[in-house]
Amino acid sequence: MTNTYKHTNTIPGLLRERRFPPGKYLLVLMLMLSFSVRAELANELVRAAEQRLADYAAERDWLPYQAQFSPWLPAGAEHLPECTQALQFEAARADDEPWGRVPWLIHCPDKSGWSTRARVEVNVQMPVWVAKERLRRDQELTPAAVRLQSLSLERLYRGFVAGRKPPRQRLLRDLPAGAPLYPALLAPLWMVKKNEQVIIAAGGEGFVVTTTGLALENGSKGELIRVRNVGSQTVIQARVVAENRVQSLR
Repeated sequence: MTNTYKHTNTIPGLLRERRFPPGKYLLVLMLMLSFSVRAELANELVRAAEQRLADYAAERDWLPYQAQFSPWLPAGAEHLPECTQALQFEAARADDEPWGRVPWLIHCPDKSGWSTRARVEVNVQMPVWVAKERLRRDQELTPAAVRLQSLSLERLYRGFVAGRKPPRQRLLRDLPAGAPLYPALLAPLWMVKKNEQVIIAAGGEGFVVTTTGLALENGSKGELIRVRNVGSQTVIQARVVAENRVQSLR
């Protein structure tokens, strides 16, 4: 028996009849079903990758971003047994960023279920903070010194600084104009500055005394610096506890 498959040609109104050899129609149907299964699996994988990126962005209060997702499935994925339960999608390395080449695990939780590996190439373009002008080491960042610029995250190998407001920190090294800020470049602002007056607090259980001192070093909160007691001229080690205030270790 000859199976007949009819389709409409690209020329409107023209109907052709195409005859396939025995079994060919079944093969075509199987290929179409396989393609459909693979496409649906890829779509579910992309939805999982989109949600993971959206959750990551929401936690960090990102500005609006653009993202492209390119899924990859292993050969034969379309021939995996049907799963009667909802498939489970899990990033293979949960601590990694949700962009770049991200490996995934797909698991069917049926009693005789299966697992397979997959991958999604995620390209993200979003606004990050860059230097508006040449910035110097130990310079405190101000809104006038930086600006937002949309960049591809995959090219920012040292990381980036994003958010609706520029960071209130200082630089650990020089940065040329147009270069993006990155986490390892930034440090907390000085709460005590060299050659500025500070309050030295000292005491024990139940009492505190204060005196005036002169900072001999810059210091951020929690750091130890040298301070000269203005009254006795003694140089002591003290811990920075607040702006222009230190705690004596003695």
